[in-house]
Amino acid sequence: MYSALIVAAGQGMRSGLPYNKNLHPLKGKPMILYSVEAFQGDPDCLELIVVTSKHDIEAFKDILPPAIKIAEGGATRQESVRLGLELVTSDYVMIHDGARPNLKRFAIEDIKGALPGSDAVTLAVKVKDTLRICRKNQIEDDIDRDHAYLLQTPQAFRTEAIKQAHQLAATAKHQYSDDTSVYRNELDKPAYIVQGYDENLKATTLTDMKILEELI
Repeated sequence: MYSALIVAAGQGMRSGLPYNKNLHPLKGKPMILYSVEAFQGDPDCLELIVVTSKHDIEAFKDILPPAIKIAEGGATRQESVRLGLELVTSDYVMIHDGARPNLKRFAIEDIKGALPGSDAVTLAVKVKDTLRICRKNQIEDDIDRDHAYLLQTPQAFRTEAIKQAHQLAATAKHQYSDDTSVYRNELDKPAYIVQGYDENLKATTLTDMKILEELI
């Protein structure tokens, strides 16, 4: 039914690690393998593609199953996704951050259930904290948290649509922070949310990794 594209090209400088954080061991296993195994356990996942930086390709080849395609990433996450999409052959694609290793099967199933009704679906969780817009350490404006969500991955799309959106963004040199933004802004089409879960943490800092090691 779909392809899985796992993005693992960033160096994760905020983690303080001297190497790609996706290679960092959690409970003795490289972080990237948790996401890989989550998709491998789904018979509807027809192919799996991992995008990483040029100098990490050999390290990833050493730990990934041979059936997985490895794509060379770009200078930004957005460019890495666009390059990885070139290898996708299924009608749908789920784009996932390798740094979110606590991916659960129910989340994949929920996304699959929403795809027939939309060409763009993402996991999201409602914001619990108070949000404010601040500039120069000064609070300037409020944000209504009743309508505020934190987007997670996987984010799933009809493949041809997200390929087109990324190509348009590359041509126009537009930069976005996630793939639903690429899709919405470049194609002027809606993206929909599926309920995510708080434990779907992204490993940004070493503290995040310590928390994840207790969760997985």
